[in-house]
Amino acid sequence: MRRRTVALSAAAVVAAALAGAGAVVRADLEPVQSTHRDRVVLEVRAGETLGAVVDALGRAHLVRSGLVFSWYASWRGLGGRLHPGRFVLDRGMGASELVAVLEGPPQPAPLTVTIPDGLTTRMVARRLQAEGLFSARAYLAAAAATDYPGVTPLPGTPPGASWSGLLLGDTFQLLHGATARQLVASQLQDFDRRLRAAVLAGAGAVHLTPFGVVVLASIVGAEVPSPTERRRVAGVFLNRLRLGMPLQSDVTVLYALGRAGEPPARPLQTRFPSPYNTYMHRGLPPGPIANPGVTAVEAVLHPIASPDLFFIALPDGRVLYARTAQTHARQAAAAGLG
Repeated sequence: MRRRTVALSAAAVVAAALAGAGAVVRADLEPVQSTHRDRVVLEVRAGETLGAVVDALGRAHLVRSGLVFSWYASWRGLGGRLHPGRFVLDRGMGASELVAVLEGPPQPAPLTVTIPDGLTTRMVARRLQAEGLFSARAYLAAAAATDYPGVTPLPGTPPGASWSGLLLGDTFQLLHGATARQLVASQLQDFDRRLRAAVLAGAGAVHLTPFGVVVLASIVGAEVPSPTERRRVAGVFLNRLRLGMPLQSDVTVLYALGRAGEPPARPLQTRFPSPYNTYMHRGLPPGPIANPGVTAVEAVLHPIASPDLFFIALPDGRVLYARTAQTHARQAAAAGLG
């Protein structure tokens, strides 16, 4: 009786150990993360071994355990069915999904899409439609959607605002069949990676909310193209805000008139009702007038201090600055802009 009890106890220990080991193995075959948002393009070279592919999966953080995945992939026979080419994977895939993709046909190379800085969201939408990527309506709907996991509006953003202002211009790699939502998600992640921390840390020093930094950056970026001049122009606008003066920015008027990106006609119409008319309304407009680039945002965070309250951006790229309205008027008359 005693021997039988000991034998049963030993068997129970072995069974428990096996069950525990099985649970560990199953856990190591689960996805690295719960969301399908971080895509990785893996290139398998001709003649590459399963071990080399598993090493690449590990470096890309696509598997929890290279050893367990290697065992599983060998059991599934993946080593004999590897094809050279590019494969689109993501960290929300478990081992079974990864093997299914890798044993299938390679996918076409990603599309390269370049979006310039400083465009309005509507301009970007029209550009993408002209290039045959998405309809303008699909991109605008994606820019207005709110459910992007892991992405949150900047502090100070009004309720219901779109993502305009955070849709950073950059070069993006899009998979064939990608949607407008996936491009917007990439743009928002790009902003978070390159600018969010700096905006959150530096907004208080210039007496703006983080959202206000982006709004002013969109104006600064539209006014002048030079990174150095942007810093000085940002200083002028911040001086005016501090003194309670209206910004009197021509580019906000053009935006309000539906003429963003056009050169201002002279004389410029400034007497019309719009919250974006900064000749009639003090403070910042209610939202960005474009999607500013990195240098425009950095200009607002690091303005050049001066006593200037006025500037004129000339067509040849020069910028004239003035401390008084009288000097500003003389400059405008000499430039033929009076």
